[in-house]
Amino acid sequence: MKFIKVVVLGWASLMLISCAEDELNVADIQETAQQIGDVMASVDESGGTSDGTVAFMEGQRKFMAVKDKQLPVLSPVHLVKDVFDLFTPIKSAQAGACKDTSFSTCSSSQKVRDLNGCTIGSATFTGTVTLAFSDAACVINSNGDDVKRSPDFTVTGRREATLTVSKTSTSGQTLTRVTAGNFTFANDGVRRVFSAGGTALFDFTTLTTSPITVTGVDRATRVMTGGSLQVTNNKTSVNCNYVPNNVSWSASCNCASSGSWTGSCSDGKTSSVELTGCGSATITVDDTSEDLTFDRCYSTN
Repeated sequence: MKFIKVVVLGWASLMLISCAEDELNVADIQETAQQIGDVMASVDESGGTSDGTVAFMEGQRKFMAVKDKQLPVLSPVHLVKDVFDLFTPIKSAQAGACKDTSFSTCSSSQKVRDLNGCTIGSATFTGTVTLAFSDAACVINSNGDDVKRSPDFTVTGRREATLTVSKTSTSGQTLTRVTAGNFTFANDGVRRVFSAGGTALFDFTTLTTSPITVTGVDRATRVMTGGSLQVTNNKTSVNCNYVPNNVSWSASCNCASSGSWTGSCSDGKTSSVELTGCGSATITVDDTSEDLTFDRCYSTN
């Protein structure tokens, strides 16, 4: 009888471990795509005003226009509840005190958003996002002008779960004007680490191996194409290189709403991210597909 109990308990333990690993594998696949969402939202955010409009000007045209006064969620906030329900994203509708944070006025060619302990639900944001412009007036008017976005902040949630976002090299994310209405996006390294209980559950770094082309001076005409975005899972050392294909914005979303990212990975697998709407996508890795909601994307409607 004791032997049967041991066998049953052992089998149950294996089942629990297997379920936990399945949960983490699914979350791992989804988090790979979240890095792409972060890139799309970062392009949209560069410039920095309290209502989300940016300081890029060509005559009286803005690089993007945002009607919604509520700021997007700046990063994923996953709150640990238990081993079988590890990740619960905070929605932008719960922005709370963080919607009151904004970029500073232009000073010494920079605009800075100080998160200053603002809250989203039970998560607390500390640190800064800095936009450094090549033009002293914090605008992009001439060919060759650029803005560098440098995240350096931490989010603390329940049970001391933390997310840290920081650049890993010199510039962070850089948007450069090539000609009127044409830009390039480059990234020399941004790292996002999510930890709970002192253990890193997710640890990803993104960088561009070749600059991505961005066309259009506002959301309604903005398209990303070409170049290559490398997403590295630092826990497994597997990296995937994604190329945007007709990744297009709509006037009412801070992220692209259509198009796709196709990639190949260092472990021999293929991957694709098909955008299905504002803030939604399907990621496929070989034969495994998962629907997801981007944690940094939101609609202004």
